[in-house]
Amino acid sequence: MPVKIWSLENGRLTNSVQTSLGGSFRGERYRHEAEALDMEIDHALDKAVELSSLARGAASEEVFVRRWALGRALAESGLLGSERLRPMEKDKWLWLAIDRKCRHGVRADGSAEETWRGLIPSRKSDPHRVDRDVFAVGLWLQEQEVASAGIAFGGKFGNAQKFYGRKAIRPLKLREALAKWMERQPDDLRSSLYKIKWFMRVMKALTARFPDRGPGSAKRPAHYSDEELYQEVCQALGPLADEVSAELHSVG
Repeated sequence: MPVKIWSLENGRLTNSVQTSLGGSFRGERYRHEAEALDMEIDHALDKAVELSSLARGAASEEVFVRRWALGRALAESGLLGSERLRPMEKDKWLWLAIDRKCRHGVRADGSAEETWRGLIPSRKSDPHRVDRDVFAVGLWLQEQEVASAGIAFGGKFGNAQKFYGRKAIRPLKLREALAKWMERQPDDLRSSLYKIKWFMRVMKALTARFPDRGPGSAKRPAHYSDEELYQEVCQALGPLADEVSAELHSVG
């Protein structure tokens, strides 16, 4: 699986072809394939920029929309299922290639594309685990439509990242039930719940109801109908909503 990896050396852009065989010299034999894949990545990143523009305003944070858009564009691109990529290599090389192209703002032909830089966090070096970086969260986040995801997490990417870190409550079905519950709360209560102080409590309550292991872990969100799951979310978050509401009224 050949992938073109861009680098910035002494202010000059260069690239090499990496494969599972190791060594850039061996990779150069497959440059034609790497160039073709690089152009496919260009199309996906252009689509991400387009989607982020169309979805602007669907969430309170621009970064939330951009990460969602990147995930949706990658999901629709077919890159993850490309025959060029071996399963064990997808994370290591594909994510690194995309990260470098965004970070350096460079198209397959070497021309500049500044709009891609905002699709990932601003940084000077590769993330420690690129496969666990914004790409994984973005792909997970885009399983919901942007409006629904925005309601579930308050349009805050930090909330989504923290939620993603709790495996037991990641399922799409549960996130949709959360969005439904959040949407039905009064505006002032919902705004408070999105603040990190309370959103951490939201996650804690849902994790307690749907633990990853131990007592209660056998029945997961997938085992409930949509309405049953919504009622479970209501029961889990109802006491927290009452607590937040009481605090709001005491302040008022």
